[in-house]
Amino acid sequence: MPKLPQSPGHPQGSPQRVWYGLLALILLLRLLTLASLPLTDHTEARYAEIARLMLQLQDWISPHITPTEVFWAKPPLSTWSQALSMTVFGVSPWAARLPAVLWSCAALGAAGWMLKGSLSRLQTLVVLVALALSPLFFIAAGAVMTDATLAATTLFVQAAWWRVLRSHSAPERLRLARWLGFGAGLALLTKGPAAVVLTLLPIFMHAAWRRHWPAIRAVASDVWVWLICLGVALPWYVAAELKTPGFMEYFVLGEHVMRFMQPGWSGDRYGFAHAQPLGIIWPYTFVAALPAALILLLRLPYLRIRQGAGALRAQFHQTDGGVDLACYALCIALAPLLLFSAASNLIWTYAMTALPGLAILAVMACPQAWFERTISWGLGLALLLLYAWAFVFKLPQEAAKHSDQSLIAAYEQACGSQSCRLSYMSKPDYSAYFYTAGRLYAGMPGQASAPAFKVIHLAKDDPLRSDALACNRDQCLLRDLDADAALVNSIR
Repeated sequence: MPKLPQSPGHPQGSPQRVWYGLLALILLLRLLTLASLPLTDHTEARYAEIARLMLQLQDWISPHITPTEVFWAKPPLSTWSQALSMTVFGVSPWAARLPAVLWSCAALGAAGWMLKGSLSRLQTLVVLVALALSPLFFIAAGAVMTDATLAATTLFVQAAWWRVLRSHSAPERLRLARWLGFGAGLALLTKGPAAVVLTLLPIFMHAAWRRHWPAIRAVASDVWVWLICLGVALPWYVAAELKTPGFMEYFVLGEHVMRFMQPGWSGDRYGFAHAQPLGIIWPYTFVAALPAALILLLRLPYLRIRQGAGALRAQFHQTDGGVDLACYALCIALAPLLLFSAASNLIWTYAMTALPGLAILAVMACPQAWFERTISWGLGLALLLLYAWAFVFKLPQEAAKHSDQSLIAAYEQACGSQSCRLSYMSKPDYSAYFYTAGRLYAGMPGQASAPAFKVIHLAKDDPLRSDALACNRDQCLLRDLDADAALVNSIR
């Protein structure tokens, strides 16, 4: 590894300590803001409720979206971690979100493992900070979704592949290949075949580009790689199909073919069709990967115009195996973009697996000495302060508009220790089920002598909102005066 050049005024190791500190602050902020937002509908509240039901029903094979309906859209690795967290810390949004922080730390660890010996320690730290500060990664690092788990498992496999290429002996290569198989098994338990495609596509692209087919054959010919992968994932798939027949057909065909190829797919049993223009994944990825994407957008033309052809290659040659690593990072970044360019049913989180590649490219395209300067980590700190302001002051207000948490809290405060009736005039959102601990599934008729409450849809300018105990964007909690009047008449 090339020795890190020291800038005047910087004692040995001081830039690294600053970047270590910034990375620690990012993770600490995400941990401290886990409880700052209510669970929002539909995604976060839905996955939190699925985890709560897993704990309530003690069914660790088949996730449920209601007490009587199984959830076939995702394998359970992420849900297992959320339910386990609730087992340890109790049922709460904080406990539901904690595993996302841990999975994100695992993803950062995998990235650090991948780059060890290929980039300097300072460059590696900057890559980790750039990845952790990207909007999508930072949000997913504390959200009840599967994306943090996906980032960790796919990046682990991709890191193992790079370590295979960098290995110095056959025994070391076999050991690393088996870790690759283990990671592929975890990816299968995270998002199924889609995760495996997202994981392996950049590996095969890189092998074809850089002629690494001997390494591919060495990994694929080791039977233990396959046994470990299948040993990790296959038992759950078999158990799920035996317990709920039809799972494999819906999951493989519906979730992995029809969802992406048919605009507005009507066969989605659980989600919502997100019909989008073709190619929308590209702008999604640019926003999701800031600031790395912006650095690349500005730096690459600068190198070409100011330093001429070959400047970028010369920049990559400054690190050991830099050109090959840059090619691999480009494959990691491009794979989901190429895969989803023709998809019409997607959301911006599909850009998650592109983020590590863009972060690596952005750092490699810049001189290492830049990262010793105060302005470089100062910009990262400024972005972190922006996130802190957003998650402490701005986003809680916005999230409250998309959650029933305030409605349920107002109901519990108004009801006190009594058993009050609560009725929804339309189907409750997932957050309502979570914050009532599932009591809404069987209805909440309450006691006849207790007051009654109802949740109804009201327009923003509806005068009834002035009488509401609490409102979110679409609904309000009101006293159910009709039910109270019926009670009085029944007493008379």
